[in-house]
Amino acid sequence: MSIELIVAIIAIVISSISLLFAGIQTRSATKANKINQQLEKGNAVIHFTSRFFDLAQSGNPDSQINNPEWAYQFWSLHATEFYFFHHGILPEFIYTLWMIDLSESFSGSMKQQFIESQKSYLATYTLSYPLMADFFGDLQKIVRDFNDEGQRNRKVAEFVSNWIKVNRAEL
Repeated sequence: MSIELIVAIIAIVISSISLLFAGIQTRSATKANKINQQLEKGNAVIHFTSRFFDLAQSGNPDSQINNPEWAYQFWSLHATEFYFFHHGILPEFIYTLWMIDLSESFSGSMKQQFIESQKSYLATYTLSYPLMADFFGDLQKIVRDFNDEGQRNRKVAEFVSNWIKVNRAEL
């Protein structure tokens, strides 16, 4: 056997081993990336939930919606949550629950105040983020069309799921 053949065989073995280790590293990096994404989503949920509870400490949303400062913080929180949902950082399941909760405000005793307050907030951002304005306009339409809470909640969940399938953006 010639030296060139031995060197070629050794090079093939070393290349194969390198390829195997590269595959292992790729799988490990992919797994670490998925874990990091889950942690990122979890941290976002914790942050937004904490922010909501901070707002709720000043009173029930029904009693606060006519307070312009509180309403701005409330809608700003929803706008930020929407952005993170739109860009895949908030889990669909959690965001769906939050939109079901918001739809209850749009159908409750203060529904007109919530609708008008949100429309006023969205008017400022319609040109810069039309998808957000459209999303919340469609959510309000669902609330108007479905008086039954169970049906409304199912329609809201279906709407959120279908919307994100079509509109998910990447950061």
